[in-house]
Amino acid sequence: MQQNKQGLDHDYDYVIVGSGFGGSVSALRLSEKGYKVLVIEKGQWYKDKDYAKSAWNLKRWLWMPWFGLRGIMKISVFRHVTVYSGVGVGGGSLTYGATLPTPKAQFFNTGTWAKLQNWQQALAPFYDNALTMLGASPNRKLADADIVIKDLANDIGKSDQFEPSRVGIFFSDKAAPSGFEPDPYFSGKGPERKGCIQCGSCMTGCSYNAKNTLDKNYLHLAQNLGAKIQAETLVTDV
Repeated sequence: MQQNKQGLDHDYDYVIVGSGFGGSVSALRLSEKGYKVLVIEKGQWYKDKDYAKSAWNLKRWLWMPWFGLRGIMKISVFRHVTVYSGVGVGGGSLTYGATLPTPKAQFFNTGTWAKLQNWQQALAPFYDNALTMLGASPNRKLADADIVIKDLANDIGKSDQFEPSRVGIFFSDKAAPSGFEPDPYFSGKGPERKGCIQCGSCMTGCSYNAKNTLDKNYLHLAQNLGAKIQAETLVTDV
């Protein structure tokens, strides 16, 4: 491991490489079982004030360290596909649009694994748990693109099948959300939050503490249980 100046304590039961959706969930569940956990993340630990205000602020948005850019969005170009992924404490949750759809039935009935069991039924409790952890709720505002889709649904006689996207965003019930509010999700064990202001900056990083990124749920709760997070540390070999 490449260490930063803080150094590392090597006495851990589990070392998790990466703090994205897989790593953060693992960190919390292992911590809940009483294990001593270390999470290693090559990206920075971004706070709300640190995110780029627009995609033109390349230094804070794109991850290209060879050019001195250490933002939250990594672009990997391959022969037949280009992959966008997140870098930083919270991984892909820092850069994704926070949409949280549940797959349709045909998804579970496709592929060689489909005959093993009823996956839709077996996985339903885990989808529900993830949606709860990520604070999923219907988007409260329809943007122009949503309205186009709604109108199209009406035109083809499918108006009953249109619904707002489900997102991992905190929407405040206050008339004009501005200040911090107590943790709305985990009985006070989570951080204070602010309501969404509909700025549309989910993919460049939420500067208003409204997006339910992993550092505000799984990783936060894991830290409460003693897990350690080592940012700006690149694992080169295991």
